[in-house]
Amino acid sequence: MLKTDCLKGPGFHERLLRLVYPEKCIFCGAILPETAKISTCEPCYACLPRYGRGFERAPRIPWINGLFASFIYEDSVEQAIQAMKFFGRPRAAGTFAFLMWDELDKHPFMPDFDLIVPVPMHRRKKMSRGYNQSEIVGQALGRILNIPVVNALTKTRHTKPQSLSSREERLKNLENSIKVSDPSVVDGLNILLVDDVVTTGATLSTCAQALHEAGASWIFAAVIAIAGK
Repeated sequence: MLKTDCLKGPGFHERLLRLVYPEKCIFCGAILPETAKISTCEPCYACLPRYGRGFERAPRIPWINGLFASFIYEDSVEQAIQAMKFFGRPRAAGTFAFLMWDELDKHPFMPDFDLIVPVPMHRRKKMSRGYNQSEIVGQALGRILNIPVVNALTKTRHTKPQSLSSREERLKNLENSIKVSDPSVVDGLNILLVDDVVTTGATLSTCAQALHEAGASWIFAAVIAIAGK
């Protein structure tokens, strides 16, 4: 059952707007009550493909001390993430952030994080899309966990899409493409790196390496979903 006590409900003006433009479940499209705090219905929440492993070691992702995935990248989760990324639905990020917290809260081991750092997007791609979904998820998760969020990483060059590349091709494609804007921001801190989906882990590894080289103490990663499981 959904437990949304940690979230504020929609304000008066938002509720009025929802009378005209109802809030819908990001997974099935069902119309939700105007008082709904997140955009998912109880039936969809109950049957989401949960990964259920908590933070785990990720030996195939160098520089990462541990990985947390909330869901398996399939079915309704895959469709909702695709809609968030490619079909102009950034509001889904807030719901995904809550669902990530909901899964995190089920596991006893939760490291003490000093900072949340979203995986960056090249400025041209962000300008074209209008937003970086990982940044929005990270900001929403930071509000829930009361952890500062800093865009400490910069994508210095545009890289080709990763989806059809092998792990080796992805790593080569990302080589020297991500840097820490200001090392003093992450020096000595424990970082939670946030992204939407992990497939081979090449992006997370490249980001984590840059953070380590800038002086970060240790780095865990949290993603909405893990692919290939």
